[in-house]
Amino acid sequence: MSVMTVTMTRIERSGRAIHTALQTSSPDEADRFADEYRGALTRAAETLDVRDAEAVLDRWWGIATIRANPLTEDERELVRRVRAGEDVPAGVLVEDPRR
Repeated sequence: MSVMTVTMTRIERSGRAIHTALQTSSPDEADRFADEYRGALTRAAETLDVRDAEAVLDRWWGIATIRANPLTEDERELVRRVRAGEDVPAGVLVEDPRR
């Protein structure tokens, strides 16, 4: 069984943190996020319903986390193997680097 050490950059689930993370990895996406989030906040101010703004945060939080934690070469190889239909280990043992 393979042992993989994982180091993950955590992104706070806030507009400012998501925008900052996206600016680092993808400025165009940072601009799109800012436009979408501002639009959702404007609608929330008018309707007093924040669900749309929360949905925008949820979607872009995931994107920012993915951008801040790109796949390693080993992970890309595993994805390639799965897509090619090759046999791959049933599970991956993840070692917590804090232990």
